[in-house]
Amino acid sequence: MTATEHARASQVPGPFQLVRTAEHVTSARSSDLHRGPEDARSWVSTPSSARITHYFLGGRHNYPADRQVAKRVAAAAPWFEAAVLINRIHGHLTVAALAKEYGITQFLDLGSGLLPTGTCDELHEPVCASVPGATFVHVDADTMMARHTRTCLAAGSRSHPFVHADFRNIFSVLRAPAVQSLDPGRPVGVLAHGDLAWRSLAEARFILNQVRAWAPPGSAISMTHVTADFRTHEAAAAARHLSDAGLPFHPRTRTEIAELLAPWSLREPGVVPISRYHQGNPHAHLPDHASGAYAAIALHPDPGRR
Repeated sequence: MTATEHARASQVPGPFQLVRTAEHVTSARSSDLHRGPEDARSWVSTPSSARITHYFLGGRHNYPADRQVAKRVAAAAPWFEAAVLINRIHGHLTVAALAKEYGITQFLDLGSGLLPTGTCDELHEPVCASVPGATFVHVDADTMMARHTRTCLAAGSRSHPFVHADFRNIFSVLRAPAVQSLDPGRPVGVLAHGDLAWRSLAEARFILNQVRAWAPPGSAISMTHVTADFRTHEAAAAARHLSDAGLPFHPRTRTEIAELLAPWSLREPGVVPISRYHQGNPHAHLPDHASGAYAAIALHPDPGRR
């Protein structure tokens, strides 16, 4: 990130305010690209990043087109399937850590995807058990994700609003009633776990700049991001299979990931392989390439009231 970009990102207005830049025009016009085809037959035959992830987690809500791509990716990068599971578990550990260490009990989950299996509890209950009263707003662009998640959330006893939107158009996401219902006087934990790899570098920067401008004091951004640092050729091959399927995928270096989170400071231990981020992670014994990605948490420069 250039010095100019650092300066622009550091000019953070009050909580829940939005900053308009020339980049917003590009983001808004391109947001339709990831809404998915409206025709049902085309929708089923077009692979979805959310449904591919769901397949790797052992879920049933995916189609042959998703499974074909997933199998090609797994053949090219055998660690990919385990990396998806490690990323999911990391999300639960992160939410618990943010609540315990920083008193964060409001969360904005960008690119939430589907529940791991056909049950309605497995995404939320581990988090809610460790963070009583936590509020989550889930965001995803996939139509199937929206329908299924709303059904599951309606069946539960807790309120977890769902926003059906493409967060590349981050302005529409932050203006959604469910997001606006979050308390601007309290910090928010923003979860960007794996999904920025599906965005171009310019889009990822734009999204994070706007989230930083919007977030109240004391907030945190948790990111996981796939990398080619560990298994360069395998990661590149997996990215090619996904891109060939119409799903552009961008593994990034440790330095690039740190720059995306700047200028906010990073919580210790900085940018590290996912399995080594939280103490006690059940996958900490695995080699770094098993994670296939880095994890980091960036902290709002104003700690707010804790």
